Amino acid sequence: MVLKLSWKVALAMVLVSALTTLFAAVLTDRALDRQFSSFLDAAQRDRNQQVLETVKELYAQDGAEPSLERQLELLSLAADVQITVTPPPSRRPMHGHMGMGRQMMRQQASEEITLPSGGEATITVLPVISGENTVNEAAFRRTVNKSIFLAALFSLGAALVISAFLSWGLTKPFNQLVGMVRRVGRGEWDAKIEFKGDNEFSFLGREFNQMAANLQQMEEMRIKLTNDVAHELRTPLAGIQAYLEAMHDGVLTADNENLELVLEETERLKRLLQGLQELAQAETPLRTQEKVDLNRMIAGLLDPLRILAEEKDLSLNWQPGAPLYTRGDPEALAAAVRNVVINGIKYTPEGGAVSVKLKEAGAWSLIEISDTGIGIEAQELPLIFERFYRTDSSRSRETGGTGIGLALTAEIIKGHGGRIEVSSEPGSGSTFRILLPRKGD
Repeated sequence: MVLKLSWKVALAMVLVSALTTLFAAVLTDRALDRQFSSFLDAAQRDRNQQVLETVKELYAQDGAEPSLERQLELLSLAADVQITVTPPPSRRPMHGHMGMGRQMMRQQASEEITLPSGGEATITVLPVISGENTVNEAAFRRTVNKSIFLAALFSLGAALVISAFLSWGLTKPFNQLVGMVRRVGRGEWDAKIEFKGDNEFSFLGREFNQMAANLQQMEEMRIKLTNDVAHELRTPLAGIQAYLEAMHDGVLTADNENLELVLEETERLKRLLQGLQELAQAETPLRTQEKVDLNRMIAGLLDPLRILAEEKDLSLNWQPGAPLYTRGDPEALAAAVRNVVINGIKYTPEGGAVSVKLKEAGAWSLIEISDTGIGIEAQELPLIFERFYRTDSSRSRETGGTGIGLALTAEIIKGHGGRIEVSSEPGSGSTFRILLPRKGD
């Protein structure tokens, strides 16, 4: 049988309380025993001293020896001590009465006195303890031990009750969280958990809710991506199927012109699959961490693109900046910048211009790509980095776009610890700003 966490917590707290109470009881009993013994010893010393003073006063009165011996006997009985005077005036030891059944104790006192006759004597006071005193002392100790035992039992009972409540209060949020985890595991993304207060449990609840929201968002993105991929694949495949069926039925002839149309759809499908593969690679952690010279990288990728710009009678301007460096995959960064420049060339009318600048921006390197193209509507700006999003589907197909290029660029820049921003004015053009952390300058 597996113990629940609440029982484990309760048993642990009870065990700790029991050990603490046991140690406290043992230490308290020993401390009381020492203090009680010290008290008895101190009291006995005071009593012995008082007896000594009394005996000295008796001898100072210079009474008859029989009377003095009787007084010592009475004093011995009253003070529960044995009194010995050595040597007495009669040259034999004089003892106070001891009584029957008495036992000697450790504490004793002695003092030398000068007798009225001029002789010297030693007074010794040796305390004794009777059976009655022993019984009283034992009764006192039993009473103290009983009180300690009852206090220990009360403490253990209180610890058991308190630990039960505390363990229930500690494990209840975990049980609720387990229930929410199971619901989220079943796909109930709207499951939320709320903990009152501002403690670790409430923090855990908020983090769990955020995790559930992220999972829901990821699931929605997965479904959307599946639908988008299916839609994008369906279009070229449907075109290819239509052409082939028409040729098979004799509606179209299988000449070079019609086969060229089928080949174009095939190429579009190939570019789409290639773009998806590149996007998947961009979403994985960087495998290459090299020092990248941004001036050199941008200059190298712009040279082949000048041919595209000249075909549309566009001006492709490059304004290098101070030596700036970052770390990462140079081929991936070149592909990201190339995608933005190609988009600018595609969507800029003849006679326009595309400009690329590199400059410092504090701890960042700023790559600014501007064009004098058709621009982007304000409501579309937050969406242009989404997969398969096109601002104009028909135009994008004519230019061979798949709607993946800017999404790929955003993932590459994000993977290098940077960010990409865009501002645009419809009819005037767009400006993309790529910010990369400066490293290795």
